[in-house]
Amino acid sequence: MTRGRIVAGVLIACFVISVSALGLLYAHYRAYVGRTILPQGEHTQLTIPKGASWNEIVDVLETADLVTNRRYFEFWATQRGLDRAVKAGHFDLDGPMTLDTLEVHLRAGGYFDEVVVTIVEGQNIFQIADMLDAKGILDRKAFLAAARDRDALDAAEIEGDSFEGFLFPDTYRVKKGASAQEFVKRFHRRFNDVWEEEYSSATTAAALEKEYALTRDNFVTMASIVEKETGDPDERPLIARVFYNRLTKGMRLQTDPTCVYSERTYKRVPRPSLCKDKLNRYSTYVIEGLPPGPIANPGRMAIRAALQPASTPESKQLLFFVAKRDGSRGHYFSKTYAEHKKAVRRFLKKKR
Repeated sequence: MTRGRIVAGVLIACFVISVSALGLLYAHYRAYVGRTILPQGEHTQLTIPKGASWNEIVDVLETADLVTNRRYFEFWATQRGLDRAVKAGHFDLDGPMTLDTLEVHLRAGGYFDEVVVTIVEGQNIFQIADMLDAKGILDRKAFLAAARDRDALDAAEIEGDSFEGFLFPDTYRVKKGASAQEFVKRFHRRFNDVWEEEYSSATTAAALEKEYALTRDNFVTMASIVEKETGDPDERPLIARVFYNRLTKGMRLQTDPTCVYSERTYKRVPRPSLCKDKLNRYSTYVIEGLPPGPIANPGRMAIRAALQPASTPESKQLLFFVAKRDGSRGHYFSKTYAEHKKAVRRFLKKKR
């Protein structure tokens, strides 16, 4: 074989390899730009500031995990002129989403007029409705109607008759003029995120589910009671353990906050007439076990306590607690009713 033929053969081989490599690269690129960047059921938010450079815009998209291959994305975007057409603003994006649908949003721009709403840990839907109405953000009745919408509840796989317990306490920025349904959806979406994080990391959740035949709604109901019983995050696992211990022994939970959960009584202070009302389906002085649904919207630490209560041998003997009322926000825990009565006299009886 002559030297010329060898060189020609090498060149042809290199050409074939280069063409194949380019073909694979192009196929990889086409797969990237055609894929789903935000799956069905997922949501993300991002803000593109006014005057942001193209590099800053891509940084924002990368942080939101909408761009995972910067070179491919930038090539795709510049071919379409998107790098010169993005408009600033706040964006609420729902899946399923591809790069093509993202482009539509970026060209249209986001919103700037927004309202800031804070749900406090332990607030119920009636208190949230009052707050939104008082601030002139939403009509009270409209919010409560959205929070009780049966179709939305079925879609969210909530067993109860409202989104009570499933609206996560947090501070939200929502576009001005959003509907009551949008507010509920936004609050609930945040709950789902936190629930998945806490449930997936709770080592005792499966055992509790089996032992007490608990559903997700039951856990949230337990978390709502724990939230209402103590303002001390460190105590919440102990409070939850007391209630689980009571369930184990077949005792009624007898927790005061359940006595005043209704639109008629949520502003009232628990008292015997309310706790012993046989028509009160939420009062754990009357009913057995957990109430039919949450009594408030619990925060992360209360959810964590319900999923992972205290588990020391000592804690598994506790059946009672009473507020110390000494400014500590803490409680005194007891194993027996006799010990509990002494604690009640010590901490709750007025001194002469």
